[in-house]
Amino acid sequence: MTDLTTPFLVGLDVDGAGAHPAAAAATGLTPAELVGAARLARSVRWAENAGVTFATFTDALLPAVPGSPDSARLDAVTRAAFVSRTTTAIGLVPQVATTYPEPFHVATQLASFDIAASGRGGWLATTTLTAETADAYGRDPVTDLAREARDVVQAVRDLWDSWEDDAVIRDVATGRYVDRDRLHHVDFVGETFSVKGPLITPRPPQGQLVVLAAAGAVAPSVREPLVDVTLVGGSDVATARAAARAATGPATEPATDTATGGAALAVLDLEVVLDTDGRTASTRLAELEAATPAGARTDWGGAALRYTGDAAGLAGLLAELAASGDVAGVRLLPAVLDLDLPVLARDVLPVLRAARLTAAPRAGATLRETLGLPRPANRYDARQRSGTSRTRPAALPATANA
Repeated sequence: MTDLTTPFLVGLDVDGAGAHPAAAAATGLTPAELVGAARLARSVRWAENAGVTFATFTDALLPAVPGSPDSARLDAVTRAAFVSRTTTAIGLVPQVATTYPEPFHVATQLASFDIAASGRGGWLATTTLTAETADAYGRDPVTDLAREARDVVQAVRDLWDSWEDDAVIRDVATGRYVDRDRLHHVDFVGETFSVKGPLITPRPPQGQLVVLAAAGAVAPSVREPLVDVTLVGGSDVATARAAARAATGPATEPATDTATGGAALAVLDLEVVLDTDGRTASTRLAELEAATPAGARTDWGGAALRYTGDAAGLAGLLAELAASGDVAGVRLLPAVLDLDLPVLARDVLPVLRAARLTAAPRAGATLRETLGLPRPANRYDARQRSGTSRTRPAALPATANA
């Protein structure tokens, strides 16, 4: 059960034209406009001003709708890093797949992003379902996606800890910039790859970025919980609440009874189609489905709960979910971002704030602080494990530099 004293979290996916594969046609925007920097920055600032807790940036190597240039994207981490300089409070969570990219590169890219975002970064860790993506990477298809995801997330977490927090010295007088005794080889060996380390980037400001993943996407680890926020769905509210309870409970793995799991938080994925511009949500959805059925999108799991109706009904549903204590929040997936986001900002989120169910993130806070998650201790730092401190040694001659 979620602590009812914690504000209800409201995430928002800001991918392209929207969650529905026909969203691009509904906006009338060109492919260049859909990936334009100005529109992206405007959408995220709008979300931040409305009090949204975090924004996610969906990504895939190939277009979401095969053959459709309207569903092409720019790199999610690049987009999130760009808007980190135009925002001050909202959490920023790019999607990076675990299936084919190199774990070392993923860890480096995300650590650098968290530095750019002043600790507001997260990682939406996903699996890649299509064989076409494997071909694009020049790799054989991965058969056990959850196991591969487990190994990748574990390796990335190890790499983030390969620098202790005070490993960087920057002593110009002595020419000593890094304490090599505070860098560590991770020596990770997984089912299909190994990583030596250490990372080429210092430890992220949060220590570990907040890791989000869909329920079941990342197999549990025997060492530690790997996912901080589990995204759940369901065919109805009762099913979604049950999925949330299961996601935050103890997890087991068939191969061992010592596997650790159970995310700290469960967040419900909720597709929304709202009444807007004098047209009912049901009419809008029918038009979208007639243009391109939702199943045409190859990178969407389809597990999200869907709400179709007016703003008042959505506010009531969110209030009900908040009162249940089963979910820590929702990630809203607007069918058409440019049409549904204004309604959310004007008619839904203010109602939740007025009822004191939600709270806008604080400028300068890290995403972990906003979500009520602790900053993890470094697994390789004996001082943090023992609770003791150590005085920095005197600067060594330049010949002893790392």
